[in-house]
Amino acid sequence: MSFKLPVLVARNWFTEWPYLASSIGPEDVVIDQVVTSEPDVKPERWAAFYEEALRKLPPGVTEIVIHLGFDDAELKAITSDRETWGSAWRQRDFDFFTSPRFRELLRTHNIRLVTWRELGAR
Repeated sequence: MSFKLPVLVARNWFTEWPYLASSIGPEDVVIDQVVTSEPDVKPERWAAFYEEALRKLPPGVTEIVIHLGFDDAELKAITSDRETWGSAWRQRDFDFFTSPRFRELLRTHNIRLVTWRELGAR
């Protein structure tokens, strides 16, 4: 039985996990790659990490996984047990992806933002 549940799978994962390719059907939507910041990216290199990722994007569909939030008392309380993906992490993501620099990089490198609905319609 097929429930048409969305599951994140990217083609660039097939070399590491070859069984994924055989799990994909002709009607499945599969993106080309996923980019996300990792815990080894130092806060002072945050923007540089994303800028480099955007400059090096190959043609195709890439999902950039980000975690947005404010580094405020509420989020600090919720994420106090973790440095990775905590409130400071989420603030850095928010700051970069709402910045004029991000919009400039999109224009400069002809990157188009799309929705899941648009992808599903193709």
